[in-house]
Amino acid sequence: MNNSATPPKRTRVVICLGQYCNSDRRAARFYKRLKERVEEINGEQYPPPIKLETANCMSMCGIGPNMMLYPQAMLFNDLDDAALEQMIDKYLDKLKSPE
Repeated sequence: MNNSATPPKRTRVVICLGQYCNSDRRAARFYKRLKERVEEINGEQYPPPIKLETANCMSMCGIGPNMMLYPQAMLFNDLDDAALEQMIDKYLDKLKSPE
């Protein structure tokens, strides 16, 4: 009998910090907000369910700031504060450990 459980796939959030996406430090502001929320959601869970990553450029500069969510392969373009919060509420908050 095999009792080994397949670990759940980790959610990866990749935000572009390239020159265009981060003009006026807007992507850096989104990254800071994401980092706070990811740390809160991950809490003491091991392995943490969410990994936050950055990219130097996603080659979609004309429609940035850009962010990808894996394994869902969801792309978010023209990111703003409202879209970021909506993404967190819809896709990341559900990964929080029940208290």
